Order: sequence, then structure tokens, then C-alpha cells
Amino acid sequence: MDYAVSVYKFAIGLPAEEKYNLASQLRRAAASAPLNIAEGSGSATNVEFARFLGYAYRSLKEVITGLELCQRLYPSSDERVLLSLIDEGNQISKMVYSLIRKLGETPQW
Repeated sequence: MDYAVSVYKFAIGLPAEEKYNLASQLRRAAASAPLNIAEGSGSATNVEFARFLGYAYRSLKEVITGLELCQRLYPSSDERVLLSLIDEGNQISKMVYSLIRKLGETPQW
């Protein structure tokens, strides 16, 4: 959840013309990850939980790609913050992927 909040805060600082485009997409994808983990944690089976973790994993990858796009489109953005968010997103996505594997499920991308 902290990661989603950090991405939200970063997205607020994007140029006004991105309010309904990239900023909106970043916010939705960032919120989707913890929401899918929470929803999946209430699953009756590991297979179902792994499916929701897969959604969260893909949302995290979407956030990372959006942040990388921000690096290219807005090089004047705070590079330190961007790199930190990208790194944290990669770390979280690795943890989610590891949990999928520990549940004994092979991700179905």
C-alpha cells in the first residue's frame, strides 16, 4: 500500500496534460496491485490466490513501465524519486512472483 501511495504522490506532480492520461494510468495500476493481493488473500484455493497475485504482478510491471516512460518524457522530473520508485516496484514484483511460485503455481501469462 505504501508503494501505491508513493506512486500516487509522484503522479500528482506530472504535467497537467497528463492528468487524464499517464498520471491516471499510473494511479490505477498502482492501486490495482494491493487491491488484487487483498482480494486474492480471501480466496478458497491457492490456484485462485495465485491468479489474483498474477494480476497484481502485471499491474506492478505496468507501473514500472509507466515510470520508465516518465523518465523519457519528462527528464526534468526528480530522477532520484523515479529511480527509487522503479527499484521498489521491481523488488515488490519479485516478491509477488516468488509468492506465486511458493504457492506451487506456474504463472499463466
